[in-house]
Amino acid sequence: MTMVLVLNSGSSSVKFAVFDVLQGATGAISPLCTGNASRLNEPGAGEFRLEWQGQKEQLDLPRNDHEGAIDTILSRVRQLGLLQQVAVVGHRVVHGGDRYRAPTRVDDKVLADIESFSAFAPLHNPPNLIGIRVCQQRLPAIPQVAVFDTAFHGTLPPVAYHYAIPQQWQQDWGVRRYGFHGISHHYIASQLPLLMPAPADGIRAVSAHLGNGCSLCAIKNGISVDTSMGFTPLEGLMMGSRSGDLDPGLHEYLCEKLQTDIHGLTTLLNKDAGLKGVSGLSNDMRTCLQAADAGNPHAQLAVELFCYRLAKHIAACIVPLGRIDALVFTGGIGENAAPIRARVIALLAGLGFRLDTTLNEQRADHARNVATTSSPAIWIIPTQEEGMIARQSLALLNEEGCHS
Repeated sequence: MTMVLVLNSGSSSVKFAVFDVLQGATGAISPLCTGNASRLNEPGAGEFRLEWQGQKEQLDLPRNDHEGAIDTILSRVRQLGLLQQVAVVGHRVVHGGDRYRAPTRVDDKVLADIESFSAFAPLHNPPNLIGIRVCQQRLPAIPQVAVFDTAFHGTLPPVAYHYAIPQQWQQDWGVRRYGFHGISHHYIASQLPLLMPAPADGIRAVSAHLGNGCSLCAIKNGISVDTSMGFTPLEGLMMGSRSGDLDPGLHEYLCEKLQTDIHGLTTLLNKDAGLKGVSGLSNDMRTCLQAADAGNPHAQLAVELFCYRLAKHIAACIVPLGRIDALVFTGGIGENAAPIRARVIALLAGLGFRLDTTLNEQRADHARNVATTSSPAIWIIPTQEEGMIARQSLALLNEEGCHS
């Protein structure tokens, strides 16, 4: 076996998984064990969960900071006899700027670059760095690989990544569209050729990653040509607690009304807007759908607004793609919320999309096409970001081995 440990070190949690990756395989892979450490840096005890061979365990963390969480993860994985077989650790890193467009083995320069990109992703890159540094200290003989969430969007053409701002801002300060959820969108792009016949000029698809964070990616012949998130993950679609697109002229007005500064307003737009703000209830789509079905008008508006804005962004992908051969729903909402898919497809009837209602209502954990025979494909594909990180990390290690 060749084991890969995958770590996703976030602001208040660390997710992990261990994979046995078969060289050359391309389909979905299941982790040997998976889990997370949560409630980090909060009052009270942190929580640790692990699933292994169908068994689940939960315990309090001895230390509820990131270093303590990773120590617990490594200790438990070692006790299971897996850590001894790990050949590489793959880390999700949210922002790689415009410099990193492929998985990269971590060295001092890479660490310094990731730290410099923290100005672009202050909530994400710093905890990503902690995860890498702790693993370097605890596992000095094992290579560490950074897999960047922005990397898949490195193929965006200038017309897609430029903002209508002075050139100097982009040249001097890196102000441009970067895009996120690239690991998920890349996985979708890798799976579509295995699932459907490709036209001569390649599959043109829209990948809709819908969770607490939401983004679209226009994929043309396997590469990203446009995406809805921008300089930060706040731009684009309406999300669980993020506003998505907003008139920038509102910022000064809202700062005055709320008696806050731009930093406070940005926090509010990230944490108190979206589904949570419109519904007044929750950032969880399940809660909003239940309340909407019960007649709550604010929840009803939140759901309709989410679907309306999503459909508008999907339709706009006609511009970079020319046509849409496949629409893919993925992520927690995309994979599980049949009513959302139904509402969105109804709004896209003008583009020829038609949903098979029976297929849409069926639950499954595998990829399936829920379109009618007269419609472009409508795929539901469970995303596998951790598996993608594992494959890419091991592929890089094998490539380096071949060239050493």
